[in-house]
Amino acid sequence: MPQFTLPYFGSIDSDALENSYDTEIRLAGHDIRLDLNFADKRIELSSLQILKKYLDNIDEHLLKTKEFIDENYSDEDAEDGVRFYFEFHKEESEIEELGVNATDDMDEQLLKKIHPIRIVFYPDSHQFAVYDYTFGEDFTNYILVITTDEDGDLSYITVES
Repeated sequence: MPQFTLPYFGSIDSDALENSYDTEIRLAGHDIRLDLNFADKRIELSSLQILKKYLDNIDEHLLKTKEFIDENYSDEDAEDGVRFYFEFHKEESEIEELGVNATDDMDEQLLKKIHPIRIVFYPDSHQFAVYDYTFGEDFTNYILVITTDEDGDLSYITVES
């Protein structure tokens, strides 16, 4: 029964894993749900150490994903990314719903407003961390999804519902 303590999740048994664990934390001024998913009932301690290191640096990884959002928005050729997410909502929503004003640049306001609501970890997968971002959870079920590897490097950005 090798117990391993993870930030935010506490102690888990690496030889008798549950399929999933979840908790809620407050980061960067937002409540964020953390989900931890395992494909098998056991995992190597080295994989848990990688996850622990990632969780210990979650603030840095969160900043990095925000940089990915800014970079993707700046890339006018990017498909199914930040610009698509913004354009969809600007076409489908009223300005009041978006929580922006008509006098300033809407996209700039949305870039400041978008925030994480959930981070899902898959320590035994190449999709190590999946971040769900939104700017209006109460009026849209579409999210901007950012996937990173275990080093926090971007895998892809897409929009999902």
